[in-house]
Amino acid sequence: MTADVTDRNPTPPTQPEDAPIVVLCRWLSVLDGWATFYETDPAAANRPGREDFSARDKAQALYLLKERGLQTLMNSASPAIRLGLLEGPPQRAKVWLCDKCQRKARQHNMSPREYAERHGGCENCQREQRDPDFYSLYVLQVDYMPVGRWAFHTPVPLGRAYLPPPRSRECPVVGRRPIDGEGRFRRLGQPLDKAARRRWPEPEVVYQTWTALRTLKNSLEQV
Repeated sequence: MTADVTDRNPTPPTQPEDAPIVVLCRWLSVLDGWATFYETDPAAANRPGREDFSARDKAQALYLLKERGLQTLMNSASPAIRLGLLEGPPQRAKVWLCDKCQRKARQHNMSPREYAERHGGCENCQREQRDPDFYSLYVLQVDYMPVGRWAFHTPVPLGRAYLPPPRSRECPVVGRRPIDGEGRFRRLGQPLDKAARRRWPEPEVVYQTWTALRTLKNSLEQV
């Protein structure tokens, strides 16, 4: 769950004339930077706090708030917002080896899992089909130029609860999920650096994100 913006440490809104969508996008990008910090930076484990939560728990709490924000953005039906899909690699089907293949696995000194991953089993083995978009990402692009442009990402298994189906007319494929030279998924968002974390304390970012979210919701109800 990442936010991809032009600057590593995006500038939160300070102008009262900014549109509610712009305000929410700016604060969501900073919120995502905090969540990414908790998820990826070893220093996050030693960060003091009033609650006895792990860095992972803090990241997940911030990501849940981000999901609320993305849902509100989608509900706005703004022409500045486009939804797409970054395809991930297909999830392998789980294979239960038949008796014959289990014997073959033992003959090769392999576990059933190793044998299934290498050889795939035979036509008599049972297979559980997996979600073809388990590793894919929704990408919500907000183009509010000349004010700003943002791209927020969320995994398909998470975003499917409130977003259109992947590969539908409302959510076409727009690219492939980036992978690094070692075959690992490349992180699309960046953690806030130390200076940015001092400038925008986490409690203030959470408060401002909730405020921006409610403001956009209220503006939609008045239309």
